[in-house]
Amino acid sequence: MFGRLGRFTFRNRMAIVVVYALIVPLGALCSRGVLPLLRSGGFEDPTAESWQVRDVLTGEMKLGNADLIAVYSVASGTIDDVEVLAALLPVIELVKHEPEVVRVTSTFDNGSAAFVSADRSKTFIVVSLAGDDEDKTRAYLRLAPLFGAAAKSMDGLSVVFGGIAPVNQALYQIIERDLWFAEMVAVPLTGLLLVVIFQSVASAALPMILGICSVVFAMFAMRLLVMLTDVSIFSANVISILGLGLAIDYSLFLVARFREELALGLHVEDALVRTLSTTGRAVAFSGVTVLASACGLFVFPQMFLRSVAYGAIAVVSGSLMMALTLLPAMLAILGVRVDALRVPLFPPRPITDDRGFWVVVARGVMKRPIVVVVVVVVPLLLLAAPFRRFEPSLPDHRILPKGTPARTAMEVLNESFLPHQMSAHDVVVTFTDGDVFAPALVERHLDVLLTLHNQIKGIEGVARVDDPMSIVDLVGKERAFQVLRQERGKQDPNLLLLLDEISEAHRIRIGVVSTQVFNADVSVRQVAALRAIAAPPGVTVHVGGVSAVLYDLKATVRTRAPMMIGFVASVMFFVLFLVFGSVTIPIKAMIMNSLSLTASFGALVWIFQDGRFARLLHYEPLYLSDATQPLILFAVVFGLSMDYEVLLLSRVREEYERTNDNEASVAKGLARTGRLITNAAALLVVVVLAFITSDILFMKTLGVGMALAVGLDATIIRALLVPATMRLMGRWNWWAPGPLKRLWERSGFAQHHD
Repeated sequence: MFGRLGRFTFRNRMAIVVVYALIVPLGALCSRGVLPLLRSGGFEDPTAESWQVRDVLTGEMKLGNADLIAVYSVASGTIDDVEVLAALLPVIELVKHEPEVVRVTSTFDNGSAAFVSADRSKTFIVVSLAGDDEDKTRAYLRLAPLFGAAAKSMDGLSVVFGGIAPVNQALYQIIERDLWFAEMVAVPLTGLLLVVIFQSVASAALPMILGICSVVFAMFAMRLLVMLTDVSIFSANVISILGLGLAIDYSLFLVARFREELALGLHVEDALVRTLSTTGRAVAFSGVTVLASACGLFVFPQMFLRSVAYGAIAVVSGSLMMALTLLPAMLAILGVRVDALRVPLFPPRPITDDRGFWVVVARGVMKRPIVVVVVVVVPLLLLAAPFRRFEPSLPDHRILPKGTPARTAMEVLNESFLPHQMSAHDVVVTFTDGDVFAPALVERHLDVLLTLHNQIKGIEGVARVDDPMSIVDLVGKERAFQVLRQERGKQDPNLLLLLDEISEAHRIRIGVVSTQVFNADVSVRQVAALRAIAAPPGVTVHVGGVSAVLYDLKATVRTRAPMMIGFVASVMFFVLFLVFGSVTIPIKAMIMNSLSLTASFGALVWIFQDGRFARLLHYEPLYLSDATQPLILFAVVFGLSMDYEVLLLSRVREEYERTNDNEASVAKGLARTGRLITNAAALLVVVVLAFITSDILFMKTLGVGMALAVGLDATIIRALLVPATMRLMGRWNWWAPGPLKRLWERSGFAQHHD
């Protein structure tokens, strides 16, 4: 099949290039403006209790979340001054009537001291918004000028915006800026490195063309996809990394093999056919392994994780398609001119099978394979050991650089007001027998609420409980119940306003403020304790809030990560069996990939979670890890690592079929691919490391993790561990049960070229 594809592309080379020359610019034009359509956030799981509580608070109880927080400060005087009231009250009233607004809460509405700083120089207004994260971001951008106009109307009055929407918007802007900067760094460095590798401008230009075209294709795919579903902004980062890295890798392999075949004296057409029959076949199956890894993320319901899969699938599909069609067509046009515009930086290296650095390495390793296995595996396991201390979490406002207005606002809230009240646990109590304050039921309901209040107060790390039973702590149970039992018409207006803010018909919301930030262990344990409270018959208790989102996310990862691993491993096994006709090679390949991957996981914990090299890497230690990071690294890096495995073992298999000599085939296979794999990894690492310049810790850790995993895999694993294990297993490398072997041979996949 791949040989026929080679002949087809050679004979239709001009037509193929012309078609791509027309559709790529069109795709670039159509994909302009796609970034603003990509969404921030995306960590929600619609089936989780935390998000069901959010829907109840927003949709039924009209309470919502702290989506937008306007923090006002006066340079002199207090927020009680007439000038301040004259500036703020009209704006609050105006915002209340905006269609996106669910509720506006402030001290000017309920008189609560919680909204005023101790020196009364600051106050904040909480706006709950309808819709998803993207809807809330759009609403924030429209409402912010209204709040800003109030500050401008009075000298000495200033405002900063915090909350979910401003933090997400700031995150989006920084990611967009960092993406542009990383590409500006990665593209010229990659081009320079390609010139050094090929010593020819013509050869170096081909991978760059393919990389740019692959990114354009993927961005166009995202432009179509956003018309059907939500896609996270992080998919753009994945597209840039894989588009530049993977397409260049594939091109590097194919161009190098084409030049090698030409050097052996083959005609251009025959060289192209031979290239696609061998390396093209390996590239195709390598791409399938990357696609399989990415598809594993679809087992998770979070839009953020699924978007990473969308981006990876789009860019890998584009890279494969162009590597097997556009690149061969360009090679066919160039022919022997593929080495044009030479830059003779180093003396040309003759193609040889029996001498050279990689042959020496392979033969040296195979002389003492057991020693090499121990020397390699033990350090990798030690490097992976810190992963046992992995503390999965979600980022908070501290992920933003210092000085970012959204971060400043959240810092002011925690410093000048009761800390962490904006990330309080939402406990929704539902009475199935009727309204909370129905006269015939109120006595029983109050007893239930008091019992819950006391149980919640006893949970470790709870700073404050906001509910009607707080009155009991002030005036005693008898007096408090007497006040709360009164009919609405006789109720104190201020108290009635407070009760209406937290209750709706048969539901009531209890706010539980923690002494710690939402992603601290104490806060997460509080979610478990709250959900463990046994409600009496006729009463249900559900717990939401930001800590509950993290709690549910960790539960999702625990339950679904094994499904993801099982799916990816099954597909990998099947694909590698098709390539090699062996059941031992797939198992060994996955074990070795796991070694480099878990070593990078451990290194990330040791570096970022433990707060090391903070100045060098320019980040602020948070002493926690992103819960989704291992999933994304597994999905991306596991497939990338398999790329190098397939390329190396395909060449070894070629030699083994020709000579039936295990040791010689391993040495020659490594000799032909060792430098190539090292160069490919170096190119990918250059692209990935460009992203550690990001101001967002998530992108920095992703870049370092990918660079470590790919670097370990392309050097220590491929150069040392693969030859050692191949030597130890001997003919068992290519073993499969008789029926499977015969099925594989009849299937046609045993053919290496057409």
